[in-house]
Amino acid sequence: MKTLRLSGMILLLSGALTLSVVVAHSAPPVKAPAVALLFDTNAIPVSVFSIPSTPGAARDPFFPSRIIQAESARVSTTNARPANTGASCLVLKGLSGAASNPLAIINGRTMARGEDAEINTDCGRILVHCVDITTNSAIVEVGGERRELRLRSDF
Repeated sequence: MKTLRLSGMILLLSGALTLSVVVAHSAPPVKAPAVALLFDTNAIPVSVFSIPSTPGAARDPFFPSRIIQAESARVSTTNARPANTGASCLVLKGLSGAASNPLAIINGRTMARGEDAEINTDCGRILVHCVDITTNSAIVEVGGERRELRLRSDF
């Protein structure tokens, strides 16, 4: 009985396989469209949105009620030193360690006296040299400029 059931299953599966092969080969082949016709680069328009020189002369298609400001005069760049040198982005978060080997936590990075480290700040990555650590401050050097970082006094 089991042999009859097994042979019936094999016969059924072989018939299904034969039928699928016959159907696959009897269908007419489908021609693929030419790729050059589908992806013609000359047919793709380029979107350009320029801000006009007079206010109210343009309309944003995605936000029709938005008022588009006129293009202002360009600010010329100079070789003047920027106001933000990086040292202003450093914050002394805490002090720890023994009195003989104090540690300063600057922007989440623990530093020892004399150590150099790259610190991530809101101003970017800054190379910092820790010159000295006192009881309530740390003296650091950034780009040749020394600065004393103090703990917040409102604790």
